[in-house]
Amino acid sequence: MKRCSTELGMRAFDIGSHVNAWNLDSPELTPVYKAAEDLDACLFVHPWDMPSWDGRTAKYWMPWLVGMPSETALAVCTLLMGGVLLRHPRLRVCFAHGAGAYPFIHGRVAHGHAVRPDLCAMDCAQSPADFNHRIYADSLVHDPEALKLLLSVVGQDNVVLGTDYPFPLGELQPGKVVE
Repeated sequence: MKRCSTELGMRAFDIGSHVNAWNLDSPELTPVYKAAEDLDACLFVHPWDMPSWDGRTAKYWMPWLVGMPSETALAVCTLLMGGVLLRHPRLRVCFAHGAGAYPFIHGRVAHGHAVRPDLCAMDCAQSPADFNHRIYADSLVHDPEALKLLLSVVGQDNVVLGTDYPFPLGELQPGKVVE
């Protein structure tokens, strides 16, 4: 990361929504977050290896339609509830696909954190909602109302243009959803 940033001028790095069995709050990833902070680099999180839910997602392209938004929301929540953003105040993380399902479930996540701190606040006593302004996301949500929700949750300064090019779920005309 250091060589790519200092010698090649890269300002952002793509990582998966998990690393094998490690969620993004895994302590093994601390050096990655520290390096990103030190280099003032952004980490872009894209979902991969979505759960099969015992084969229930085999039909209807469900891993991409339901699995990816769920996987991305899981990644967001592990960063928030795992205290990663608290421990790394200069870390910038941008999530693909409008942060997945997180904008829709953020109220549920904050409520769960408040009513079940024994299960949700073990690694971060601060409400996940307190960090919404630290979440960056791309605009690839395919729906004007979903984009409005995303903007209201993370703020307009935290949303960047997303295309998902060259994949089939990508936006063929970037920005068309706002027209």
